[in-house]
Amino acid sequence: MKKKSMKSLLKLVLASLSAVLLLIGLSACSFFQGESIDGSWTSPTGAEAMYKDALAYAGGEAVFTYSDHKIEEILTKAELELNVTDDKASFVIAMHVDDEAFFIALKDEQDAAFTEELKKMGYTYEELDSTLKAQIDASRLSDEKIRELVSQSIEQMATSLDGTYDKEKGAVTAMVFEGDVDRTSQTVKVTKTNAMISQGLLSTNEFFKYSQKGNKLTLKGQSSEDDLVFEKK
Repeated sequence: MKKKSMKSLLKLVLASLSAVLLLIGLSACSFFQGESIDGSWTSPTGAEAMYKDALAYAGGEAVFTYSDHKIEEILTKAELELNVTDDKASFVIAMHVDDEAFFIALKDEQDAAFTEELKKMGYTYEELDSTLKAQIDASRLSDEKIRELVSQSIEQMATSLDGTYDKEKGAVTAMVFEGDVDRTSQTVKVTKTNAMISQGLLSTNEFFKYSQKGNKLTLKGQSSEDDLVFEKK
């Protein structure tokens, strides 16, 4: 009777010990895997740097020849987002475009161009007779045509980035790359790239090291100056 009880007790102890070891093993796996970075992340500092580069690339104040409009009125801000779901990452950029400001700037540029060219010839619009005024007015682009030009220009911008334009949100968005998150090695392996943006700069199977501290996520660059810091949205 005692032997039977001892065997039962031994089985119970072994079963309990196995359960504890299993729990420790699962906890260890979770620990070595690292913390999940699932969620939506945004990088204000990275977006600011990208925005400045975009303005410089667009030509800055030199975009408008005759009027005093600036490109900042049209390209109003940029955003960088890293979205992670089930350890699948997608890095997205967005450029906000004010189409109404674009329309006004182009219309003013056209008016200023006509005024300047007439001035070079020694005239003002008001001094012209009705026939010449009619000829000049006929050569101007209508509001409809200018809005059409604005729409085409923004769509061309989206196409050049292999992205899309959401008129309601006023933003051109494009995926830069997609990747797999490895929590054990704390890396993001690039699985897909946007050829229009990353050509010569980024390719599939490349890795980004990352680190996470609280609500801060850092994609490591070649140096600390190249690090891209994200905040949890």
